[in-house]
Amino acid sequence: MHLVFATCAAQPFIAADDQPLADVLRSLGYQVVPEPWTDIDPDTHLASDPVVLRSTWDFHRVPTMFSAWLAAMADSRRTLLNPADVALGNIDKVYLQGLEAAGIAIPRSRWIEKPDADSLAAILREEGWTQAVLKPRIGATAHGTFLISPNALPSDDDLAPARASGAMVQEFISEIVDRGELSMVYAGGAFSHAVAKRAKSGDFRVQKDFGGTVEPVEPPAITLAFGEAVMAHVPTSCAYARVDIVETTRGPLLMELELIEPELYLSIVPGSAERMARAIIDRLG
Repeated sequence: MHLVFATCAAQPFIAADDQPLADVLRSLGYQVVPEPWTDIDPDTHLASDPVVLRSTWDFHRVPTMFSAWLAAMADSRRTLLNPADVALGNIDKVYLQGLEAAGIAIPRSRWIEKPDADSLAAILREEGWTQAVLKPRIGATAHGTFLISPNALPSDDDLAPARASGAMVQEFISEIVDRGELSMVYAGGAFSHAVAKRAKSGDFRVQKDFGGTVEPVEPPAITLAFGEAVMAHVPTSCAYARVDIVETTRGPLLMELELIEPELYLSIVPGSAERMARAIIDRLG
């Protein structure tokens, strides 16, 4: 059977971190083919192969187009992992409101449709925050994300991504600098592995794109329990999930629940690609 890894036009080939997964799938008899999601026609489902969302890393720049493509994939009933309805619900970070309402702890957050310097200054003043993090509601890899303070507010140009999608303003969690962010990866709903991501000195962004480092870790019991509580809200139809948290003095806080195209750190954790391949195969029927 052929299996399509959905990528993006700027990086059409299989991502380095996904290569171990492709290799395992090939060893199990699946021919893995990368294809930019913009080239995948949902209407050819009768003669088409299953699609796995992987490095669709440009979706946040064209969210309306991506949403329409996901909807068309759902209508066509072509197999997509993770499922189209799940991905549609994970595009906008407003999903965090629902998780918070269900009892999942997140950083204190404010939501704003059209941020500008005056509105951001007002939020900082009302909340008593000396620092906060501004994020577009639709974004990836810290695109359009800024550390703000009363004396350091983004320019109008910097605010363009947040204005396009609406924004969230979160209290700055100092532990993200001191301890980093923990990413827990789940294969077929079961915990597979975890990594600690730490920002370079002088930065708060943990992504490798900004000089951050990544290393495998074993989460403590309280963190694993928190991850299980988050995963209780993830449909069993999902082949993969990544729960990003920060461990704080008041307990774990959820930063993101990644269900579309997260890096899964398969290249640095032995055995993880095999577990993920099995989760995908199990959901292909």
